[in-house]
Amino acid sequence: MFGNNIYQGDNDALVGNSPQQVHERLWLEGRRQRWKARARNAVILAALAWWLTDPVIAVVAGLVYIAGDLLFEAQRRLTTRVWRRGESGAAHTARILKTLELRGYSVLHRRVVPGYGPFPHLVVGDSRVWLVENQVYSPEDTLLSVKGRLFVGKESRAHVIARLEKLAQSVSETLSGELGLPVKASIIVAIHGGQPKDTRMTAGGVVLMRPWRIPSWIHRRSGGSGAVSVQELTARVLRLYGPSLQGLRGELD
Repeated sequence: MFGNNIYQGDNDALVGNSPQQVHERLWLEGRRQRWKARARNAVILAALAWWLTDPVIAVVAGLVYIAGDLLFEAQRRLTTRVWRRGESGAAHTARILKTLELRGYSVLHRRVVPGYGPFPHLVVGDSRVWLVENQVYSPEDTLLSVKGRLFVGKESRAHVIARLEKLAQSVSETLSGELGLPVKASIIVAIHGGQPKDTRMTAGGVVLMRPWRIPSWIHRRSGGSGAVSVQELTARVLRLYGPSLQGLRGELD
């Protein structure tokens, strides 16, 4: 959604009784109840701390509880921000991936992969390519990996994982064949919104995690001693996978 105003009238997430608008309305309506519950729990905790220790520690305990609960609420709001605004998540992930450029990686956006279509992000390292996709879910959606299979609620996403695995294999074979040296391609899915049961999930050969975890994940798994340099591999990727004229992909089909 680069260059688009999220408040445009044609954004279905921001008009009428869309799920996003209903969510926002309920969140605002529940603000007073959340503060009541927060204050009640803080008082109970402070009273218990006073009884066990002294008044100073009691006050500190109550304030720490309030601060922690506010931080937890802010984190939940942050994870649903992309969904609430009706975005694809690609622009948000692109900003986070910029940190990898400072570490010597090449980060490309909106490249067309033959046989697949436009892909939002490609991170190029030494003899490694990470293809980063985005998935956006509502706050009520649960994500779970069971024996290597991804489930959203009770629905299996095996077909999505299989398609991404095929993509990684195709990119790896194409680049390896072009360069005459082994090049590994891996898929990472940035999860926006939803309720993933683990901080990092693996389904088949696909890794799923929150977008802010991706740079450190990639860097920890890059040995930096591949046979193909970042510069050489980037040049080949640019030649084989041209820019998309249709913009960034949204959610997976």
